[in-house]
Amino acid sequence: MVWEPFALAVVMGLLVSAAIYFIVMWPQVEPDDVDEPAALAASDGDGDALSSDR
Repeated sequence: MVWEPFALAVVMGLLVSAAIYFIVMWPQVEPDDVDEPAALAASDGDGDALSSDR
């Protein structure tokens, strides 16, 4: 039963590594909240969605 502390260390290391990965990387992999199809539909065809008040 000498291997139990080593197995516990490996499992805890994997859990801590996964937690650190998700804390650091999760904000970078979230999709943007920009609604691109609606912005394209609001444009008047010249590619500038903000100049529709002519």
